[in-house]
Amino acid sequence: MLSVLSQKEPGYRFYFVLSDGEGSYGGGLREGGELVCDPACPYKELMLRALVNKCINDFVPRAFTRDVWGVDLARFGFAPEGEGFAASWQALRLPHDCGG
Repeated sequence: MLSVLSQKEPGYRFYFVLSDGEGSYGGGLREGGELVCDPACPYKELMLRALVNKCINDFVPRAFTRDVWGVDLARFGFAPEGEGFAASWQALRLPHDCGG
């Protein structure tokens, strides 16, 4: 069973630990506004969804990340910027593929 739990972590505005019963993987929003994830995490899209949802709910004005998630970041509202991708609070979204 998968779980994503919030915990305090120095240097992060918020931080989550995703567990799958065999391993635990961290990710969060650093104080500087960068979304990061443990490189070994096998559920990076799930972690990204949790982080983007938290950014939206907390009205984080701007977030940026690098292309390390294995998904199309444009679907989440990110646009290329410098060496990475950035999105304002208004642009962030949780995409769905329900076709409806």
